[in-house]
Amino acid sequence: MRGEIEEEKLKRRLLELLEEKKVIRTGDFILSSGKKSNYYVDIKKAITDPQVLDLIAELIKMNINTDKIDKIAGPALGAVPIATAVSLKTKKPLIIIRKEKKGYGTSKLIEGTIRKGDNIAIMEDVTTTGNSLLRAIKVIEDNGGRVKRVFVIVDREEGAKENLQKGGFILEPLFSVSQMK
Repeated sequence: MRGEIEEEKLKRRLLELLEEKKVIRTGDFILSSGKKSNYYVDIKKAITDPQVLDLIAELIKMNINTDKIDKIAGPALGAVPIATAVSLKTKKPLIIIRKEKKGYGTSKLIEGTIRKGDNIAIMEDVTTTGNSLLRAIKVIEDNGGRVKRVFVIVDREEGAKENLQKGGFILEPLFSVSQMK
């Protein structure tokens, strides 16, 4: 009970900060999913603020603290600061998933180490359809990891929850866009 009250207090404060940062922008936008939208969730504007990152990491830590999570993962670019902050809070190693293999150096899709059977919590900043999360999850699974938790700061409520559910995953948004508008 006490934990739920604390979590609600932190969520309210985070929502206030996101509103102060004006993360919801109106206009004509093309999203990473390729969809057109009359609004954009500019969460990157907020996650450059250490106070915002700290609140996000604390909220996620509260939710995974009781789980047996071995690693924290985030796809590049938007989720990397979030996953890093959660990694620091939880003292769990960080995994960064690239969008594509780099054409030089080690040509890896993953930075960090995944051991076969590692239980992983993955983070994302904003999700629309969930396709980028599903791609990142596939990379983790192809490398022997098991994604146990899927967190997003803002769910645009445009199919991500359902698409992840079809894949056997539960999307855990801190906020849905309808809570922010």
